[in-house]
Amino acid sequence: MALVVNEFVVMVTELLSPLGTVTAKRLFGGWGLYCDGVVFALVAQDVLFLKGDDLCRVQYEAQDMAPFRPHGPDGMCLAYFEVPGDWLEDEDIILPYARIAFDAGLRAAAIKKSRPLKAHFL
Repeated sequence: MALVVNEFVVMVTELLSPLGTVTAKRLFGGWGLYCDGVVFALVAQDVLFLKGDDLCRVQYEAQDMAPFRPHGPDGMCLAYFEVPGDWLEDEDIILPYARIAFDAGLRAAAIKKSRPLKAHFL
């Protein structure tokens, strides 16, 4: 099986590498981005979206970062926010927001880990 390479994803992972070990995995037709094993961003149609939650949503909205709506403008909204394209040219701008996204990912992972496992029945 051939390795799938997306030049945009490669560029973004390199740009965000000062955060830690940034990796990308295929995810529902796009890419999930992980920093040190924690999901903090995704790429869909060569657009970068940063993970958000109630603690950082206001910061993203103050920058006019639109929420990710994978099924169009009237579809459901996911907790990821679109990064302005010009931020991809300036790591001094994007890295603080990527750090916010990583922190949101850490909070989400902690919540997920604290939930009891559900019993599965055959």
